[in-house]
Order: sequence, then C-alpha cells, then structure tokens
Amino acid sequence: MRPWFNRPGFDQFQFDQPAFITSKFTTALILLALSATMLSGCKSMEIGGKKFGGFRKKDNMLAQEDLAEEALDPLGARNSNRLLWHDLAPSQIGTTFRVRTNMNPQQETAREAFETAKAKFAQGSAQLKNAPNEEGHISAFIDAANGFRIASANAPGSSLDEESLYYEGESYFFADRYVQSNRAFEKLIGRYSGSRFLDDAEQRRYSIALYWLELAKADSAIAISDPKRPRVSLAQEARRILHRIRIDDPTGKLADDATFSLGNAFLDAKRYYEAADSYEDLRRNYPGSKHLFPSHMLELEARLKSYQGPSYDATPLVKAEALVKTIVQQFPAEAQQNIDTLEQQKALVDNQLAQRDFELGRYFENRGENLAAKMQYEAVAQKHSNTVFGETIQEQIASVAEKPPTPKQHAKWLVDMFPNPEADKPVIAAGDNETIFR
Repeated sequence: MRPWFNRPGFDQFQFDQPAFITSKFTTALILLALSATMLSGCKSMEIGGKKFGGFRKKDNMLAQEDLAEEALDPLGARNSNRLLWHDLAPSQIGTTFRVRTNMNPQQETAREAFETAKAKFAQGSAQLKNAPNEEGHISAFIDAANGFRIASANAPGSSLDEESLYYEGESYFFADRYVQSNRAFEKLIGRYSGSRFLDDAEQRRYSIALYWLELAKADSAIAISDPKRPRVSLAQEARRILHRIRIDDPTGKLADDATFSLGNAFLDAKRYYEAADSYEDLRRNYPGSKHLFPSHMLELEARLKSYQGPSYDATPLVKAEALVKTIVQQFPAEAQQNIDTLEQQKALVDNQLAQRDFELGRYFENRGENLAAKMQYEAVAQKHSNTVFGETIQEQIASVAEKPPTPKQHAKWLVDMFPNPEADKPVIAAGDNETIFR
C-alpha cells in the first residue's frame, strides 16, 4: 500500500538517456566474496546496528566521524554509513559489494553510472505516473538507486556525489524503501550541510517520520523484511529523524514543524518531560510559527502530567503557572475560546502548589516545630486562599498555636555536658581593625 503522504510531480524529471543495465554477479559467488571479505580482519561495518567485518577504510572513517560528531545526541547518532539487510537483497547485493570494495574511484565510471541511472529514474517516474497503483516502477527505481550509489562511490567530494546521493534517496523513496531513502538523505546532509537539495531532502525525511509515527500507532510489532520501515523501534526512529531535522537545519522551513511533531510524538509515548521541553523549544526559538498557540497549550498539559507529587521537584508546576499567565497575555482571543480548560488547569496548578506548602507545614508539625509549622500554614492561608487547602487551613493554624513552639529537648543534661560552639566564638572589639589586617 502506498503511504499517505503526497508524491512530487514527475514532469520535472525528463531524462532522455539509454536504459540502465545493471551488471549482476551470481548470488552464490557474491555471498562467498562477502563472507571472505568480512572474515579478512578489516575494519568493522554495521548491519542494522550489529557490527561485522568490514569493507573499506574510507567508509569506516566516515562512520566514525558521524559517531564522533553526535556522540552526545540523546536520540542517537546519525551513522549514515550503516549497512542494512535490504542492501543484501538480490537486486542490490551486487551494487553493495561493488560500492563497498571500490578502492579506486573513477570519475568517468561515476559519470556513466549517473547518466544511465537518470534514464532508469525517468523510466520509473513515468511508470509511477501512468500506473500509480501498480508496482512495475519499483524495479526501475531500484536500478536507478544502484546506479546513483555507484556514481557517488566513484566521485567522492564532488557535485556529482552530492547530486547522486540526493537521487539515490529519491529513488529509494519512490521504490518504497524508506529506511534506505532516509539513510541516503542523511549521508547527503552529513557531507553537504549547505546542499542545494537540503529543503527537498528534509521534506522527504519529515514525510517518512510522520508515516512511521502513524504506522507505529497501528502496528508496533517487529518487521524483519519490510523495507518501508525499521525492523524495530519504529516510533523511536521516527522521533530521531524529527530531532535531526531541527538540528541539521535549525533555520529551515520545516524546523518548527519537526519540533512540534517531535513534541506530539513524545506526548503520545507518555514521555512528558521530553514533550514539554520540545514545545518549550518551539515557542522560544520559533516565535512566528503557526504552531505557537498549540505548543503553549500542549506544553501546559505535558508539564502538569510530568509532575509526580509533593515529594518531587516543583519545576513542572512553576513552569505551568508561568505558562498560564503567558497564554492569557499573549493569546487573549484564543485563551477566551479555551477558557474552561485554562481555568481547570490553573485551579489544578494552584491546588498542587498549595498542597506542597501544606505538606511542608505538616512536616514541621510532625517534628514538633510548631512555630515553624504555624508560619508555614499562615503562608498557605495568604498565598493560596482560593484553594481547598486555603479554605481549611485556619484549623491547622489554631491547632499548632496551642502547642509548644519548639520540640522538647530530650536528655537535656547530656546535651549540656558538651560545649556550646556559639559560646566559644571570639568576640572582636569594635574598632579593633588593626589586629585583623595586620
């Protein structure tokens, strides 16, 4: 089934080149060669996150650079050089072997592969446009992706490499290989952060991430052989892409959309702290975003849900209280339309803050520090008079006022046996500065 997001128009891809003919090795020979290479003691490669023997030093250097660059990224490193199981499919394994064992890039080989890949891409585009509900275009796009991979491997660091990476991602996208498509786009952005294809690549990645999030709501099971999705951690990988979009292109046109969608994804996953922080990031860094008011309301919801009780940190409540005031001041019309929700949330914040102050007073009372408890209860009466705690606090104040202000000192005779440190402090006579600064 085709994903729900829109496809671009295909009239922009008009390539009049001869058909691309992919040279294929016998599958058994290729598998034997791959096994021999992996057992040769070279650098490691990755297949879906697991390390095996490797192919090229250059590829591993790029992977190490990716990992070093994003070692502290909380949602995972980019690692755009990883090898996927789908790279070993019969239609791609020959190209995978050829690309990863290519030690001598050839510009002429790159140009030939690119031109023939363009022809295959145009063929697949035409087939998809004429018969969008059929699957005849898939093989053409896979052949195109194979050609663009060969072109990229033979023209590192060039404009041809940049263009090849972009069209590799496009080819996999239209072949419904979204994991491989995202990998190609990530490799493009990692190598060419200011690429002329940046906006289009980010749009593709954003569509893929949203598709995976929707898919995760309906089906979170493991998928071993589906090239449209990761094998595991579907929603987690979608959140990682959204996070990378706003990091890779923080001033791009999709940065605020990705941040808002990331907050929604965290909220759906009941990760309220991360959701609230994402919404806060949006409203602070993208004040002109169309998501500004919804992000305020959803952050308020996430802050309240992240609060764990009076024995825990009060920061979510403090931020929620300030957020209610900001919403009313900054969005008066929208606040009026949501007045019932805001009043309920404001009452919830006030009562929970009152509960924290009340619990502190009760803590003093249980320790026998009744004077401190009385002062704390009076603060509750003054600050939270409109809450359920403020309405009944006078009884507590009257109760502790009748008790001794401080707890009784047990075994006072034993305490008096020890010196009083306050009494041993030396007294400096007024005006005796001369001895101090001597």
